[in-house]
Amino acid sequence: MTIFTEWRDGGTEIKWRSTTPANGRRELSVFARRCGTPGAPALVLVHGFPTSSIDFHALATELGADFDIHVLDFPGYGLSDKPAEPYVYSLYDDARLLVHAITEVWQLTDYRMLTHDRGSSVGMIAVGLAAALYPPAVPVDLILTNANIFLPLSNLTAFQTALLDPATARPTAAATTPQMLAAGMGASTFMPRRTLDDPEIQAMAQCFAHNDGTRVLPDTIQYLHERAADETGWLEALSTSEVNTTLVWGLHDNVAPLRVPNHVWSTYLKGKPGINRYWVIPGADHYVQCDAPAQLAEIVRLTARGDDIALQTLGDTPDGAVLVDTSAR
Repeated sequence: MTIFTEWRDGGTEIKWRSTTPANGRRELSVFARRCGTPGAPALVLVHGFPTSSIDFHALATELGADFDIHVLDFPGYGLSDKPAEPYVYSLYDDARLLVHAITEVWQLTDYRMLTHDRGSSVGMIAVGLAAALYPPAVPVDLILTNANIFLPLSNLTAFQTALLDPATARPTAAATTPQMLAAGMGASTFMPRRTLDDPEIQAMAQCFAHNDGTRVLPDTIQYLHERAADETGWLEALSTSEVNTTLVWGLHDNVAPLRVPNHVWSTYLKGKPGINRYWVIPGADHYVQCDAPAQLAEIVRLTARGDDIALQTLGDTPDGAVLVDTSAR
């Protein structure tokens, strides 16, 4: 059985009405999946752009014995509905969907959240919403992995720039097949580099193909404008939050290079309330959950235990994840 088939067949459907006024409360079908061990500590995994929850296949396998794992695909991604324009995609709508899933569908009040890429913005917004509307739904730990969470220090790719330009966005999307997109990402954002022969890259291509996902890329990427406008506010809010916050970064990321987490750690996280940590994984690129699932899984376990952790390198090996810094206040 392929990764795509296993992931799809293990999923369920959530009905969601968009809260974005322009969408007229349109109802969508949202793919959700629960795996791991029922009754174990809960873990919510939040995916990024332009991929989906299937990015966490390897990590969920590593953590399945330790956690009750919950994921979903946001509208426009993966196995969820992907309405075309004039539907408006929004980080804020997705954050409300995530809080709805956590509080109403999964009914979680004691859980951890791990986010990646675009999902880190959604996660930070969701933490703020939960704190304001239903404090028991605030996660115990928030783990942020590779993401352009401070755009002035990021490197947008030529493909992203083309999708953001109204003159080139639609032609670029029309000329991009699911296989091309997956192969391009495998060759540039994974370590070691991967091709379409790789099972995870094949699964990614199948998710892009589902409901003609490449068609909506010019619409889903508009989240970068929301991020540019509001990212400082999200980080400032997180800097005063009591939620334990951990950064985990793949060293080889050129899109969200190491200067991004360095700045976010030193400016917003190092002195915040709670237990906060900063890890770097030497053998990983942007998709750290795919490149180093065993190391990321161990970091999640250590985080969930809540114990004091001395500065260290996991396994004392050259490719082990490095705990760069830690703070508690």
